Amino acid sequence: MRTEVRAEIAALAEPAYRDFSQKLLPGCGGIQGVRLPALRRLARELARTGGWRDYLAEYFAEDGPGRWFEEDMLAGMCIGAAKLPAEEAVSLARRFRPRIGNWSVCDSFCTGFRAVSREREAFWPFVTECLETGEEYGVRLGAVLLLAHYRTPEWADRAVALLAEISHPGYYARMAAAWALSMFYLDFPEKVLPLLEGGALQQEVRRMTIRKICESRRPSPEEKARLRALGGGVS
Repeated sequence: MRTEVRAEIAALAEPAYRDFSQKLLPGCGGIQGVRLPALRRLARELARTGGWRDYLAEYFAEDGPGRWFEEDMLAGMCIGAAKLPAEEAVSLARRFRPRIGNWSVCDSFCTGFRAVSREREAFWPFVTECLETGEEYGVRLGAVLLLAHYRTPEWADRAVALLAEISHPGYYARMAAAWALSMFYLDFPEKVLPLLEGGALQQEVRRMTIRKICESRRPSPEEKARLRALGGGVS
């Protein structure tokens, strides 16, 4: 199955898009240059036919350095596309987590893992587990899952409280925390503003959060000015 999937990936590859992607993902090897919509169609087809199980079995059995970026992308998309009980979906996500080595695979997996939105309570322990890994992309995974699936009135307090605790030194973990907090602020400003005014957030996360909020068109100029006054160098 993996051989057939690799042949399909190779057929979909575009050299110009590969070069573009390599600039966005410096240090990421194995990029073939397949656009995300094409990979999503392939994942849906594997989910529809049941071939995703064979693909994932072979994918997880291969742990060598020759794995393609698109194979990681496709594996995450297959987990998201397959209709599974929450327990099995968490088990697969837990196996997949150590293979997330860049922001693109992480964020694509999170947004496509729609089962989380359907069963937030069942997936909550996995989200908290990710944030406790101490790994840069494990923490990012937890933060982006909160952003993608827990930005609701019922879950906002718990989600914001977890995001406020992120203090990982890795840039991609801190940026994910700031991105998520900025989006929660736009929907629930009263829950995030006290964190920005106080000292609960890691300083760099606080600065990044304010910058991300000020990049949005939703806050008024006056609101942005007040936030910048809190921001310690945010212009």
